[in-house]
Amino acid sequence: MDTTAPACVACRRQLPAWDQQRFACDGCQQHLDSALAEMPALYAQLDVTPGRGGPRVGSLHTAAGSRPPVDIGVIDLRAQVHGVLASWVRDWSESGAGDLPTWPATETGRVAAACRWLRWRLDWAVRMHPAIDEAAREIRDAHRAVHLAVEGREERAVRLTCPCGGTVAATVSSPGATCPGCGVRYGRAELPTLPPAARGRAAA
Repeated sequence: MDTTAPACVACRRQLPAWDQQRFACDGCQQHLDSALAEMPALYAQLDVTPGRGGPRVGSLHTAAGSRPPVDIGVIDLRAQVHGVLASWVRDWSESGAGDLPTWPATETGRVAAACRWLRWRLDWAVRMHPAIDEAAREIRDAHRAVHLAVEGREERAVRLTCPCGGTVAATVSSPGATCPGCGVRYGRAELPTLPPAARGRAAA
């Protein structure tokens, strides 16, 4: 008989004995909630016109006449993020999470509405939707892309020491990381418990 305790489908961390009626762990749920909470404000800063305080993430296209150039990279990123959020709203709604929201007229408004709708149903999703790991990965990737476009810098990776002696690399927003030495997977909540690796130490 299989006595292995259920694990989070997103980070593979073992679920606590008192809360195993879920697909994703509480840590992954909180991380996804934070990403959805931050997304609308970050998205609103994605200005498609360079030189007006907005980010530049792609090639520029100069329109005819005196109109300013348009950042095609930002346009693509906006469409990609909006598509990811809207697709999961439709998916969760069709899976039983409730009626679709009333979509605002603007794309920025629709992103905010999608994030709000998903956050309100997040507890349902981590307990009822078996593909919550896919949703978490796509939403997390979208959040990271928007964050990097707005802030203009990569997250700094830190190196931690696994009990086996190997070195685990992770960023602040990492949902988890696997030790290359022994193959043990650490969830987001477990990473801070690992001691920092000595400077100059190479990964195992």
